[in-house]
Amino acid sequence: MVDVLVFGPHPDDIEICAGGLVLSLISQGYSVGGVDLSAGEAGSRGHMQERNDEAQRGAELLGLSFRECLGLPDGHIRNDEPSRDLVIDVIRRHRPRLVIAPAAIDHHPDHSRTGEMVKEARFLAGCARIGPPGEPWRPGRVLFYPSREALPPSLVIDVTPWFEKKMAAISAHVSQLHQPGSEGAITTIASPEFLQVIEAQARHHGSLIGVTFGEAYCVDGPLAISDPVPVVRDFGQSVFL
Repeated sequence: MVDVLVFGPHPDDIEICAGGLVLSLISQGYSVGGVDLSAGEAGSRGHMQERNDEAQRGAELLGLSFRECLGLPDGHIRNDEPSRDLVIDVIRRHRPRLVIAPAAIDHHPDHSRTGEMVKEARFLAGCARIGPPGEPWRPGRVLFYPSREALPPSLVIDVTPWFEKKMAAISAHVSQLHQPGSEGAITTIASPEFLQVIEAQARHHGSLIGVTFGEAYCVDGPLAISDPVPVVRDFGQSVFL
């Protein structure tokens, strides 16, 4: 059992898109587990053993309680019943209070279908007569992280204290990143500017709430808040001067 379960389509997505929030939650005493839907075997760079080793190293740097892979086909993730049952099973086994997943709007089909699947599985996991055997469990609403598509955020998390650790966890995926002199395929992640882009995005999101680095998330529907005072805060006119 964990407090939070974070899903990624590929072995590096949790670090890239939600690493700061994971580190923040763990620092506050929450337990967080990670689930990769695929092993990234169809990626243009790296091989299976490399990617597995990098995923475990990334998990260690983030402090995940565990990291497991559902073994769905990289590049061919489908929101079908057998795949959805795997996600339902994970949710029922680990019984998280919060689920984090990619937004269902992304030009990479693995990302968008993962978001759709997790959203549906979260609800269906609470239905006693649907899915694989297991005690029903339904977490709260899903926090969706954007990847390649810019979405208006429902909330922005201050990840400033953990940003360097997040970047270290991303850098654990050596086979996917730019290496001077490498003859590997040129991909978005392998471009020399990729880590700079991650930093620029974090600075932009941070500027929206008056901090140095932020991560943006979307939520379907309203959030229940008992105390709005610490949430609706004034971070000072000096930010705009």
